[in-house]
Amino acid sequence: MRVLFDHSVRSDAIRAEHGVVKEVGELWGKPYTYLRHHTQVRPPRNDWRQDEIDSLQFIANLIRNGSVFPFTTAEMEAEAFRVLKCPSLGHEDIFAEFRFEYLEPPIDRSKWGLSIEQHLSKEDVIAYCECFFLSPSADRTEAFIDGMRSNPCFSLTGFEERCLRRLDVFKRICRGIDRTHYPDALHLWTAEENSVDVFLTMDKRFRNVIQRQKADLHCRILFPSELKSQF
Repeated sequence: MRVLFDHSVRSDAIRAEHGVVKEVGELWGKPYTYLRHHTQVRPPRNDWRQDEIDSLQFIANLIRNGSVFPFTTAEMEAEAFRVLKCPSLGHEDIFAEFRFEYLEPPIDRSKWGLSIEQHLSKEDVIAYCECFFLSPSADRTEAFIDGMRSNPCFSLTGFEERCLRRLDVFKRICRGIDRTHYPDALHLWTAEENSVDVFLTMDKRFRNVIQRQKADLHCRILFPSELKSQF
């Protein structure tokens, strides 16, 4: 089973964080400050999410025995970097031993010469979705593809051209969701175009909207406990 792991899942797979803390000691009667290695274990949650976190070890075993093939995307990695405010020296990650393969994006944003700030900005991702995926008509899409073919500075892969001609799939996913969830919709659409079986997430609001849509998608959006129940 091919599974795209949302950042929300990867984040909750971190069980403890390693770092240093300042301690004050005494040497020959004089106080001094030193750094001590410290491991902070994440406490259990008191909500529905804890059951989902408890399912992650089972999913790790599925990856280990070859039942699940894990995937990520460049957009997902950028999202993780954006929300990581104060990185620790290291962490204990349930999925640390596994290699996550990258899915091909519907359109690679790195082609447009973006700055690091633009590439990481959530608002820029939303604007990108609105510009390329929600507004163009079929005629304008074909004109864009023709223009890219004749542009010596940029090029589209065959996969990207196919995705552009399937913008209706992305528009269907976006139906009824708030624009702040367009990045999540982009992840789901990326999974759909790459024939991924499951988009695994902890985002209850986005998942529930997609479930109510009953969109005709190959890729299912599931919580970890739901994926666990498949085996």
